[in-house]
Amino acid sequence: MTRGIGRRSFIRIGAGAALGVAAARRAPAAPNDPLRVAFIGVGGRGTTDLNQAMNAGGIEVVAICDITPENLKRALDLVEKKTGKRPEGIGDYPYAYRQLLTRKDIDAVVIATPCYWHEVMYADALAAGKPFYGEKPLAITAKGVKALQEAAKNTPKVVVQIGFQWGAHPARRNIIEKVRQGLIGELLDGRFRRLNGWDNHGNWYTRRAESGDWMLEQAVHEFNLMWMVTQAHPKSCVAVGRSGIIPGRDTTNYYTAILEYEGALKNLVLHYSHGWIEVPGFKKNSFEAEFVGTRGAVDIMAATATLRQKDASGKTQVTGEGGEGDTAEHFANFFECVRNGTPEKAYCGIANGVGATMIGLLIRTSLEQKRPVTLDEALADTRTVPVPPV
Repeated sequence: MTRGIGRRSFIRIGAGAALGVAAARRAPAAPNDPLRVAFIGVGGRGTTDLNQAMNAGGIEVVAICDITPENLKRALDLVEKKTGKRPEGIGDYPYAYRQLLTRKDIDAVVIATPCYWHEVMYADALAAGKPFYGEKPLAITAKGVKALQEAAKNTPKVVVQIGFQWGAHPARRNIIEKVRQGLIGELLDGRFRRLNGWDNHGNWYTRRAESGDWMLEQAVHEFNLMWMVTQAHPKSCVAVGRSGIIPGRDTTNYYTAILEYEGALKNLVLHYSHGWIEVPGFKKNSFEAEFVGTRGAVDIMAATATLRQKDASGKTQVTGEGGEGDTAEHFANFFECVRNGTPEKAYCGIANGVGATMIGLLIRTSLEQKRPVTLDEALADTRTVPVPPV
């Protein structure tokens, strides 16, 4: 049974309340007219998103915001070279992006800023009624995730897509739906891992207060897959890991977590290992996303399942139906939802962001407190993000 984000009432709070603007939307674009899109944050991932969004087609990039001059110029040059039109560029102060949220001539925004800005900018976009594609994670604090879920309840018509591009893979979505319909029976064991090479990231990635730590900055991709299958928050978590092995950062270098569920998932024990210490060439398979059930097992990323007994067609192998998909297809889905006003058809909306973020918060809380923790204990965390004053 799907669990709410917590047993207590949500705290109705959020940076978006400070924006205080009416819905900033123009009439829907005509079928053959391009959507007018603005981009907020065009560093490494933001530039990738800019390219992929243009590859998806059907849009005009009308404005770009970035407070780093070289990032802004690079992105403006890229769009001009590709389309022949140079967008408007802004970024003279940290909250300059709010100018774009209140403009009625902008149909949607794409946000790809450092993690500690997400919950602030996403709340602002919801408060402005502006559809947005926001990079993962949804938030890096319990306060932020609760505020965004509450804000989304109050703005149900705003299209939101969180940047979990693995969810744009049709065959993967199909095999997940088959699992939810009972293909592999009752879920018993979850086996997930991501083993990265030695961590050499710099800047805000190295600071837990800004990145949220790796279980929120990176691992939420896997946690979204867990959410898509279970549609439930874990009841508890115990995690063990180490930091301080790799110098120049306070993030966790490697950890292993065990998540437990309740209700219909009471027998599911989900294991997750994640780290930045892998030796190149040592492991042939450094990534795993699998569930084992009473009737079979599924490899989520490969979109295939193996059954314990032959099905009605005499097969033990089941493959998800549909083609492939990644970032460009994720953008295409978002743009279609904006054009048609169908937020419920977004591949990975607010619910996905909440589900994935809550797993990350549970794991981080257990690591920090060095003990098993419950969902409510993770939600009780009161930290805030280190954004500058307005």
